[in-house]
Amino acid sequence: MSTSTRIKHEPSPYALSYSPDTSPACNGEPANGHVKTSSDSNGLIIENPAHTLTDEVADALDALRTSHLKALAVAQQPIVTSDMPREASDLRMRTLRTLSGSNGDLEILKNELREGALKLSDQISTVYRDRARLDALSLPIFRYDDPVIGLPKPIDHSFWWARTDATVAPNMRAVFQSDGLNFTGGALVRDYDGNMDTSFGAIAKFALQPDRFPDPPASGVLRSSPHVELFGGIDAYAPNWDLIQGNGIAECGVFLRQTIFRFGISEHGPVAIVVAEATANDVIHIRLMNTGSNRRIAMPGFLALPPVTYNQKQIGPNELWAELEVRFNIHLNCTGASVLCDPRVLLRTFQWSPEPV
Repeated sequence: MSTSTRIKHEPSPYALSYSPDTSPACNGEPANGHVKTSSDSNGLIIENPAHTLTDEVADALDALRTSHLKALAVAQQPIVTSDMPREASDLRMRTLRTLSGSNGDLEILKNELREGALKLSDQISTVYRDRARLDALSLPIFRYDDPVIGLPKPIDHSFWWARTDATVAPNMRAVFQSDGLNFTGGALVRDYDGNMDTSFGAIAKFALQPDRFPDPPASGVLRSSPHVELFGGIDAYAPNWDLIQGNGIAECGVFLRQTIFRFGISEHGPVAIVVAEATANDVIHIRLMNTGSNRRIAMPGFLALPPVTYNQKQIGPNELWAELEVRFNIHLNCTGASVLCDPRVLLRTFQWSPEPV
């Protein structure tokens, strides 16, 4: 992953802006409800001005982000090279020519299949644009300062939010607004006989300082059980089976992760030492194959992260950090295959407190 220049975002009517008043709030919430946003070629970064970080810790968080992005890039590399699908397509054509003893009709058929698939791709692009225009009318705006029945205020020994790193798939956008982190757009295969493995989502980081550690039970074991909220929907479209391209596939699964860690010191500076971690695959999942139609799934609202336990007596008087990851993994095959936010996917994260076991 190449080094990128970070761009500070100017305040806009739709995005929370950086506040000159960065005095920390008593519960770790951003001062005056403001956040600081910046971006680079790898995605969006949202930081809490009320959560002051040392230069060493800030650099360590940047290094963690770079490590996550490198791992994600490796995971999304296609199993086959770009030439293999074309070679397989040519081989199928040669086989059919041999069996039929005719070349002309099959060439005409191949061109018709290509033209039809590209026309379908153009139509899906039009749908993307139309749905983006309707986005503002599709979901009501929710502000964090609106009263919410049953939402407890974070207590003093909660994990305080520090920053969020967002990444997007091709043809997608991530914007932090007053109602949370909004993802719009979607992934679409435009190339004939093409495929795509990509993802979008966010990793939020929280910290708990030693002077705010909760009183542990005799065993010292605490449970960390955070949650997030997801609203909106995902719309998937899988083309019909194609003689040249094979199966039309559109698949999307939600991956969740919670990692508790602390920073240790190495010869290269602070390094993250994992204390506890739990993951969950395909918590939300949709897979279509050769349907020639689309299907929409709604986001669930409340969504619990996989819980973890750790022994507070064994970690020492060091600042404790937590990472929460929500990632939508996408696999597409065939021209026109798509997974899009319908009309958007809204992600909200919350501070939480570890509880004695």
